[in-house]
Amino acid sequence: MNRHSCLIILYFCSLPLWGQAVDVTDSIQNSSEKVVTYSKEIEQIEVVQTRQGGSVENKGRRLVVDMSDVSAMPKFLGTSDPMRLVQSIAGVTTNSESQAGIHIQGCDDYQTLTSINNSPVYYPNHLLGLYSTFIPEHFSKMTLEQAEHIGTAENRIGGLLELETQHRQPERFGLQGNIGLVHSDLTLQIPCGKKSALWISARASYINLLYGKLLQISGMSFNYYFMDYNLTYAIHPTDKDEILLYGFYSRDKMGLKDTTGMDIGICWQNVVGGCKWNHALPGGQWQTTVSFSGFGNNINVDMNESAVQTKDRFASLDLKNRLSLRVHKNVLLNVGADYTHYFSYPLQFAEQGLNIRLPEQKRYQHRDEVSLSADIRHDVTAWFAYNIGLHNSAYHSNKWFGTIDPRASLHFYPAHDHEISLHYGMYSQFFHKAGLTGGGLPTDFFICADSTFKPERAHAVSLSYTATFLNDMLSLRAEGYFKQLYGVVESFGNVLQLINKGFRYEDYLMNGDGRNYGVNLMLRKNTGAVTGHISYSLGWAVRKFKDLEGIDDYIYSASHERRHDLNIVVNGRFCKRWSVGGQFVLASGLPYTKAEEAYLINGRMVCRYSNFNGAHMPVYHRLDLTCSCDIIKTNEHELGINLSIYNVYYQKNAQFVVYRQNIHPIYGSSLSTIIPSISIYGKF
Repeated sequence: MNRHSCLIILYFCSLPLWGQAVDVTDSIQNSSEKVVTYSKEIEQIEVVQTRQGGSVENKGRRLVVDMSDVSAMPKFLGTSDPMRLVQSIAGVTTNSESQAGIHIQGCDDYQTLTSINNSPVYYPNHLLGLYSTFIPEHFSKMTLEQAEHIGTAENRIGGLLELETQHRQPERFGLQGNIGLVHSDLTLQIPCGKKSALWISARASYINLLYGKLLQISGMSFNYYFMDYNLTYAIHPTDKDEILLYGFYSRDKMGLKDTTGMDIGICWQNVVGGCKWNHALPGGQWQTTVSFSGFGNNINVDMNESAVQTKDRFASLDLKNRLSLRVHKNVLLNVGADYTHYFSYPLQFAEQGLNIRLPEQKRYQHRDEVSLSADIRHDVTAWFAYNIGLHNSAYHSNKWFGTIDPRASLHFYPAHDHEISLHYGMYSQFFHKAGLTGGGLPTDFFICADSTFKPERAHAVSLSYTATFLNDMLSLRAEGYFKQLYGVVESFGNVLQLINKGFRYEDYLMNGDGRNYGVNLMLRKNTGAVTGHISYSLGWAVRKFKDLEGIDDYIYSASHERRHDLNIVVNGRFCKRWSVGGQFVLASGLPYTKAEEAYLINGRMVCRYSNFNGAHMPVYHRLDLTCSCDIIKTNEHELGINLSIYNVYYQKNAQFVVYRQNIHPIYGSSLSTIIPSISIYGKF
């Protein structure tokens, strides 16, 4: 019987093409020349002239990506995925090649709120890291907030990443898609009269058809596929009202087999459905969102005469209200009222061996969260502004928890296109996530906070400086941050321990505190034939667990910590039809807990480990290249061919650790090969 213990590492990003900054805001009314815009944060309400150009705005605490211009970015495996653009930003890392989740300033991926139209997506990750779960053509805008959140921001102790679906009334029927060696996708744009429209998107992968023999994990055959679906129906009953009905569904399935009889199957899926109403007011906007979000996975492990099945379910029903109102020409007021009901069914376990089946453990959890919040933005002078906010929450589990989270920001503008921001905030979160493998494989499960695993809290301080030079040709961002965490959860469990009779996930979880701190630097070139950026992050994510050796100090690295993270992205368009791009990634290896011994006692697997996260994977580095040729390129039509090469120089980066005879660790990877791809993309 093989003894496998997986801890997966790797980082994967896209090949973004940075453009000139352009202010992209929500809009209820649209024309060909001017747009009356209502900002998502309503920091200002203005009439702006539309202009062609870039797709990215890096303004203060926000990074905004206009998805309508994403097609101008270089395409990797036929797709320009803005989520991979985000993963190449300084201060944002992805944990491994096995998941596309993002980790912002030392926080785990579940501590970052990823949402569609204000509806959370709890596990937006595909395996292999080649794609995010979002089809870019279905969305209009994406906004990233790293360290600084206003008072009405949702409860999370990490960052915020929001995607907004298409909603503006189209003039005609449209079709956009991609056919490639790894996946195909299609998006339909269907006008339904003069005041409503429908968008439908679908994507499916078939990577095993061509690369199945190359995708192996430590000699085990590897099968994998995924699918994504999006649907949005936008209605504009009046000039001041907009109603969005939307749905999202993704499903992944992977399987591992070896010659000794081990058979592992993992399936996970996400679902989101909601309704969002925007109503324009004189000097402001009212927004209401009702939605349901859910995640679930199933794990089946068959090892000779023993079989184990687990499943996890986590969902929420959300009602969110936002009022943004300019009470004075220099004062903006934001007010929020939220209610969330959580449904949790964490890691239910059943075992079958020797014709004996243990009953499933029924531990349904129902929890409630209520929040009231307010935030004021005051532009005092042309060179100084501030935000003051307060977020109050009440959460009921087996007892009541109450939180009061103040937040304040100071903004200084010493010169044109220069900004210095200082922020302090307290943040709360009322659920945790852990994994049987400690990171990487989709064996994660969610648990609601209670008296044992209390709500997570954080104090955050950040200082940032942003500036543009040489008529917006160069942009610079520098940031330092410190975040004190309370109530974080880490898992020291192992897939091998699933075969233990009476397995309880609570026995393999640790409560502790944490500290995240570091600096992020990014320099980008916005204009010219050659564009791109260089980003570097130096960060620590350390944890303190009193249960480990009784040491009361921050000496343990978090499982997702990357001490050093360097991204170099270069893109070039030297003629009208041809564009090329490349990305080089260099990052520290992730920490993991090394197993020293493993043995069976009365049919129970017992492992002895070294210090928690005391070992590190080898340094990770990779080069990707892409080239696109536009056969047809107009404002309304597009047809082209893309050639992409993943892992150009065939670097065998360590993705996980496998233990075999004598518990000797072997570093392995399921993508330690070159993956070329040719795809045809089009828009009509």
